[in-house]
Amino acid sequence: MSPYKSQSRGLVTLAAGSFVAREFRTRCRSGCALPAVASRRLAELAPPGQRFGYDLIVWVGLARYRHHLQRSEIQARLARRGIALSSGSLSALCERFLAALERLHWQRAPALREAMAQGYALHLDATSDKGKGGTFVCLDGFRNLVLHAVKIASENEAALRPAVSHTLAVFGDPLATVRDLGSGIANTLAVTRQRGIPDLLCHYHFLAALGKRLLEEDYASLRGQLARSGLRSRLRELLRATREPAEGVRQDLPALLLWLLEGTAHKHPSYPFALPHLEFYRRCAGFPAQRDRRLPAPRASREQQLLRQIETALADLCWLQRPAPTAQRLQHRWELFCELRDVLRMSAQDLPHGQSPAPASLDAAALADTLQALAADLKHYHHALRQRVQERHDNGQPDPPEACVLDYLDRYGEKLCGHPLVRAPSGQVVAVVARTNNVLEQFFASTKQGLRRRLGRAHLGRDMEDQPAQAAFVANLRDPDYVRILCGSLDRLPQAFATLERPLASDPPRLQRNNRDAALRQRNRAWEKEATQGPPPASSPHHTASTAAL
Repeated sequence: MSPYKSQSRGLVTLAAGSFVAREFRTRCRSGCALPAVASRRLAELAPPGQRFGYDLIVWVGLARYRHHLQRSEIQARLARRGIALSSGSLSALCERFLAALERLHWQRAPALREAMAQGYALHLDATSDKGKGGTFVCLDGFRNLVLHAVKIASENEAALRPAVSHTLAVFGDPLATVRDLGSGIANTLAVTRQRGIPDLLCHYHFLAALGKRLLEEDYASLRGQLARSGLRSRLRELLRATREPAEGVRQDLPALLLWLLEGTAHKHPSYPFALPHLEFYRRCAGFPAQRDRRLPAPRASREQQLLRQIETALADLCWLQRPAPTAQRLQHRWELFCELRDVLRMSAQDLPHGQSPAPASLDAAALADTLQALAADLKHYHHALRQRVQERHDNGQPDPPEACVLDYLDRYGEKLCGHPLVRAPSGQVVAVVARTNNVLEQFFASTKQGLRRRLGRAHLGRDMEDQPAQAAFVANLRDPDYVRILCGSLDRLPQAFATLERPLASDPPRLQRNNRDAALRQRNRAWEKEATQGPPPASSPHHTASTAAL
C-alpha cells in the first residue's frame, strides 16, 4: 500500500468537541482495481459525509427521547461542553438516532428471538389522540419490549396486517395474542387463529365496551338532567359564600356542601368503571340524613337560611323530568355490571392507571391459579345468567339488561380464558400471559407523559401524530438484557451504530411523522404561499384576461 491522497474534514464529537480531522488514504502500489483504503478510526467517529459524530448522535437522541429534555435544555447542556447546535441540526441528529436505532433493532432481531426461546406473549394495540394520527405497537408482554411499531392512518386490517406479518416472520409465533375488541386486529389475527394460537381479549377492554353499551343510555340521560338543573353551580355558589368564617355558622356546613359536590374526594377510575354523576345524585338524595347527623339542632338563623337554600336547589332537581326512575334503572344496570366485574376480578388496581405491581414481581404460580378459578367462575356465571334471561322470556317479559351481558359473553366469553403458561424444566410456572393490555396502555401513557415534559402542552393530538413510530424502540433501552443484546451497554451504542451493515447516509430520508393528510397539508401551505406572494406572472394576453375575469 502507498499513500494515495489526504483530505481534511470538520467534525463535532461529544468527546472532543469541534476539530478538523485530516484523513490519509492509501491504495495498492501495483495499480489493481481495489478501491483506496480509508481511515478505520474516522469511520468509527462519524458517518461518511457527516459533520457530527456517532457519540453526539446517541447523546442527543437519548436526551430527547429517553430523558425527554426540551430543545433549549439540550442546547444549554451542549453549550457547557463547547458545542453549539442549531434547532435544525438538533432535529436532524434526532432523526438519525431513531433511524439507526431501528436498523440496529432489526439487525439484532435473530439474537432477540433466541433470547425469547421460551416464548412470548404478543400484545397488540394502537393509540391516537382525538382521532389524530396513530401508532400501532406489537409488544412482548413477558419482557415489556417493543417488537415493532408503525404509523397507521386507521386501525383497519389493511393497515395492521403488514406490521403483524413482519413481527411474526422475524420473531416467530407467540404463545398467545392479547388485543381489544376492534375488528381490524381481529381480522388480522385470523391466520394465527388458524394455526391454533390462542386469541385472547383484554379483560379491561371487554368490560369497558360492555359497560358503555349497558350504561350509556341511562347515564347520558341522568348526566343531561343534572346539567340542565344547574344544581352543581348553585351548590358551588353557596360553598363560596360559606367558606369565610361567619358568626353562627359551623365549619361543618361548608364541609357538608363540599361532600355534596365531591364526596370523599377520592380519585375515581374512568367511565364506565365509576359513575360520578350517579354518585352525586345519591348524595343529593341522602342529604337529609347527612344534614341531621352532621349539623344537629339547635341551628343558628344563618345556618337555617343556608340549609333552606340548599334544600330548595335539591328540590328543583326533582321537578326536572323526574330523574329518580332514570337513577333506579341505572343503579340496576350498574349492579349487573359490577357482578361481572367481580367475576372477572377486575379491581381498581387492575385498571390501566391503577397501582398494580410490575409483572416481574407477581407470583406466576398464584396468578395461574387465579386465572383457573376465574375461568370456572365465569363459566358458572354464564350458565346462571342464561337461565335468568330464559325465565324472563318464559314469563313473556321484555329483554332485561341481563340479555346485553349474555350477548357479550356468548360472543366473547371463550376469548377471556385459556391463558398459556410457561414452565421451567422443573415444572414450576415462571410466566403467564397477562389478562389485560395494561402493559401497552401504560406504555402509551408514558409516551404522552414524555411528550408533555418535552413540549409543555396538555393537548397532544398533533404531537402524537408527528411523533415518529421509531421513538417507541427507545423504551427498550431501559431493559438491561435488551441493551446487552443490542450493543453490550449504552456506552457502546455509538460503536454499534458505526458497525451497522447500512451506515448512516449523509442525508437520511425523513422519518414518517404524519400518517395521513400530509400531502393535503402541503398543498394547503402551497396555496397560502401563492396567495401571499400573488399570482404568477401572465404568459399571454389570453391568460391575463382569464385571470382578470376570475
